[in-house]
Amino acid sequence: MYKHYNVNGVMPVKKGSIVYRSILLAVSNVILQILGFGFRIILSRIAGAEVVGINSLTMQMYSIFHATCIGGMSVAITTLTARIYEKGGTIAVSKLIRMGISIFLGMLAFLSAILLSLRLDIAEILLGDIRTAQALWLIPICILLTGFENVYKAAYIGMGYIKKAALSEIIEQVIRYSLVVTFLQLNPDADQSTKAFLMVLGMTLSELFSVSFLGISFHMKKRREFSRRFTENPGLSDYMHIAMPSAFTSLLTNLLSSAAIVIFPMRLVVAGYSETDAVSTLGVISGMLEPMLFLPMAFIGALCTVLLPAISTHFEHYDLVSIRTKLKKAAFITLLISLLTCLITAFAPKLTLILFKQEVDMTLSVLLCVKVIINMFIAVCVSFMNGMLQQKKILVFSIIGEAVQLGLIWLLAGMPQFHIYGYVIGMATGDLLRLILTSLDLKALIKKERF
Repeated sequence: MYKHYNVNGVMPVKKGSIVYRSILLAVSNVILQILGFGFRIILSRIAGAEVVGINSLTMQMYSIFHATCIGGMSVAITTLTARIYEKGGTIAVSKLIRMGISIFLGMLAFLSAILLSLRLDIAEILLGDIRTAQALWLIPICILLTGFENVYKAAYIGMGYIKKAALSEIIEQVIRYSLVVTFLQLNPDADQSTKAFLMVLGMTLSELFSVSFLGISFHMKKRREFSRRFTENPGLSDYMHIAMPSAFTSLLTNLLSSAAIVIFPMRLVVAGYSETDAVSTLGVISGMLEPMLFLPMAFIGALCTVLLPAISTHFEHYDLVSIRTKLKKAAFITLLISLLTCLITAFAPKLTLILFKQEVDMTLSVLLCVKVIINMFIAVCVSFMNGMLQQKKILVFSIIGEAVQLGLIWLLAGMPQFHIYGYVIGMATGDLLRLILTSLDLKALIKKERF
């Protein structure tokens, strides 16, 4: 069989191939990262680092809700859709979606009742800042819309249709950033609590577009394929086998990660910072410097999103050769993208000063760079492990890594000689341990003759 090349001697990328979908999603992610980066520059100037820090604390509760209600659902729907769509079409996928939504709504109702009844205690005790209380009202509504959006997005990715998911995400973020900036500019004299509320409000309202766009698009596609014969229906046990470990992984990872972010300002106070400076420092790291270094992660995110359904299909057919080949290519691509992160790190202090009017030193930038690169390789390994139904091992490795992070942050960030550096060292060390455990297990797994 001959391979076809274009006039320039380059093999064309086939539409619908993994490479094509990865490039398409990577372009989308880059656009999203650029939009988000520009938004953070504007936000830092019209809201200030302290409000960004308050919003970061508020978003920890959002992350916990998202991890519990949506994380496992998305992995399960993407994985199972990749297996059933070719045989059962959108009718089979819609049955899967209904099952996922039913479980999602039950979990969301339970968590929302707890949050709304204990809102003030959660803000003051768990998040450590009563100014987050006002924005917590919106978390259940935002998660409700995000859940419906993600269930359709996961289905589209599992079916191999990336365009609609990518387009929806871009338009949603444009709407979100526009709303947040507009709300803040219309309320320049609002207190910090209200500004944090307005930021979450803009995020919540923007979800209405994605839910409508993806939902209507899916049901229109279903009508076009209505005559397709239904041949397979995944049961509740198939769904829960994937969703539950994934949900626990997301939940425990986010709980421990959120705990680390919440205790970070508290430990800085112990190290000698004022409360205002501590919250502002969190805003600088999580809302300015870290997002800048995470810009190349757009390519890794696209790669992992496209790989998951592909690895799931190979796993179903016991195709170890294809899995090994894809792992080697993914590792090489990740290494190349890591070099781009290093390049950004070299200019990070100057860029942070120019764009955000905040000073950071090179030591902090380098430490964060190491953390980001480790996270890139973790994301790739976890994508392969998810596709090979190793959710329970992912859960165990995540707990170990996050627990080490939390302990080191508590110890090091409270020491005057480490302070903010202790936070990043703790994060990077825990992530490195998780990467070592995951990569060793993955290496042993792909050497097996059969799964």
